Amino acid sequence: MLIILLSTYLPQTIGLYVTIILGLGADVYSLILTMGLVGNFLLLIWWLKKIKMLFIFEKKSWNWSTIFYFFACYVVHQILGNFWARYAHLINHRNIHDEYFTVVLSNGQSTFLSTVLSFSLTVVVGPILEELIHRGYFMNTFFPQSKYYLDVILSGLIFGLSHLILSHRDPISLLYYSLIGLFFALIYRYTSNLRLTILCHSSFNFLNHAKPIWIFIYNYIYYHFFR
Repeated sequence: MLIILLSTYLPQTIGLYVTIILGLGADVYSLILTMGLVGNFLLLIWWLKKIKMLFIFEKKSWNWSTIFYFFACYVVHQILGNFWARYAHLINHRNIHDEYFTVVLSNGQSTFLSTVLSFSLTVVVGPILEELIHRGYFMNTFFPQSKYYLDVILSGLIFGLSHLILSHRDPISLLYYSLIGLFFALIYRYTSNLRLTILCHSSFNFLNHAKPIWIFIYNYIYYHFFR
């Protein structure tokens, strides 16, 4: 639980407080948050090395099943995306730090820098850090290769609960994120390939940005070349 706290609650909380104290805006907050999460990643690597768990980074050979897992990511993303949209009215989107975000945004709105950093955190840094914790550490520490898939269930449940620390504190979000966690846990269980699991997680998160990115590119091309 301390690991979860360090990787979720503290980086955002400290980033917001520091940004507000300095009287700066969204770009600085995004930069501080990125530095905090990267620092957490380095600290986690050091700790995994200390407890002799760097074997989770063992390189696996590529095979054709990789394509299947990426296709499965797309299918699961579509199914859960429809589930999320269907029950969107029951989801609590409020963040516990909303009032602090208001202060930060009043000091300076988001620009291209914070957009790029936010995308990088979601698609690159976040998946690496989360998979190291939820699959790399938890599944190799608690009930490894359990006959009853207790490692998968625990990893998925903790993954779901960790996404409720700051926001989305409702049953729909818990089910949604827990199912995502179970899916990634199953991939790691069947492949023992943490790199593949990280890539699947990254591609899953990227799909969440695919539509906004396409809209941005379309609007940019239209307004700059055809209008």
